[in-house]
Amino acid sequence: MHARCKSKHLQPKRRNKLEIREKVLLKEHAADISANIKGFLCSAQAERLGRQTGFIKRSSGKITAQGFLTTLMVADSPQGHISLPDLTAELRQAHGIAISKEALHQRFSVQAVNFLEKVIQQALEQHLGREKEGLKTHFSRIKVKDSTKFKLPTDYNGAYRGYGNFSKTNGMISLQYEYDLVSGNWLSIKLTDGLRNDLADAEQTISAITTGDLHIRDLGYISPAYLKAVIQSEAFFLNRLPPQAGVYNLNGKSLNWNKVFRQAKGQQHLQQDVLVYDKERIACRLIIEKVPDHEFKRRWINAQAKAKSKGIGISQEHKKKLHYNIYVTNVGADILPASEVRKTYYLRWQIELVFKTWKSFFRINEVKRVKKERLECQLLGRLLWILINWSLFSRLNKHVSVRGQTVSMLMFFKRSLKFASTLKTVLLKKLPIKSWLSNNYLPLIIDCVCHAPKNKQTHYHSLQFNTKS
Repeated sequence: MHARCKSKHLQPKRRNKLEIREKVLLKEHAADISANIKGFLCSAQAERLGRQTGFIKRSSGKITAQGFLTTLMVADSPQGHISLPDLTAELRQAHGIAISKEALHQRFSVQAVNFLEKVIQQALEQHLGREKEGLKTHFSRIKVKDSTKFKLPTDYNGAYRGYGNFSKTNGMISLQYEYDLVSGNWLSIKLTDGLRNDLADAEQTISAITTGDLHIRDLGYISPAYLKAVIQSEAFFLNRLPPQAGVYNLNGKSLNWNKVFRQAKGQQHLQQDVLVYDKERIACRLIIEKVPDHEFKRRWINAQAKAKSKGIGISQEHKKKLHYNIYVTNVGADILPASEVRKTYYLRWQIELVFKTWKSFFRINEVKRVKKERLECQLLGRLLWILINWSLFSRLNKHVSVRGQTVSMLMFFKRSLKFASTLKTVLLKKLPIKSWLSNNYLPLIIDCVCHAPKNKQTHYHSLQFNTKS
């Protein structure tokens, strides 16, 4: 997946061919997409979850669970802050619900937050937009996890604590997010305290590790407990080597890095079996890859600036390590050759593009000072909107990527904002799903499909090396 494409517009002949192809695709999947979208937000399901969580208590109440849900998702647009007058106007126009600003303010409660969390949880469990068959790899799933943090206005530091300059004034919120690279499905999403670090999240979610999955995570999530849990679950990991981790030969002697770097000189890749961490001694494969000179220079400048700010020096061993990417994995070389390790690990940067998209177009990090429960409800509402669009995006991208084309994620979500009102009509069952697909979704497909840049692989081509035979 590439945010930028060299050719934003296809030639007329190719465009026509693409249009015919995608019309066939839409015809094949219209019923499936329709069932997923309608099942996700149908009135009966929303009402049931509303009663389960205590958000809906009386059948004669002014506000309905579905009305509250869809209003938070698409009132005006999912961009930026939505005022109470905007929300009440949307409820009146779209659902015939007349409610005052004061009454709506009261409905933003702990029960409302629980209701929206339940909707997200159920949507994830039902794998919204999931295709019947995914890419067949050596792994059940390729799970990528990361987090993004953003500051909150003043007076939130009691509910959502921050650190550093935000510990006493502003609050901070952390968004933990995980998805499967193979299917494109969201696996989990959670709002947490900004003070809670990634390591704590990793250790608290160890029970979610299942057999056959490949986990690719940033250094902040890596610990001996996490790696041991992955191995014990007969799952797999691929990570950069944590700087604090001791590395030992299989005979238990500390790894001689100077010797390793001499062996690596003149080679693009070097690999060997090692033990990592001082006490646990976890067995894995160490892969070392030389980086280009310009990358080393960038790292060296950053390392010098960091060392200067802390008033410390830089060892020669650390300087030498800056010349290399150093990875650890428990995946065998027959499945994941050393030459494919960097390409596979850097698939995790897909998630950085996801966060960029959320902040650029959905402005998920732009928060005004409102009631805590209202803040949480509006964030969860935006995430639900993103979830629906993400399911459509991942389905589309998979089909065009295997043909050597790609879909611009940034372009797709930018375009998707323009048909928020029409999707709302679909959700309320006032427009046939097939009509919406033909009139809105198909043009979106055509506009966002472009050729993959030369000498670069599409997302799904990058996964082909581990395809099961």
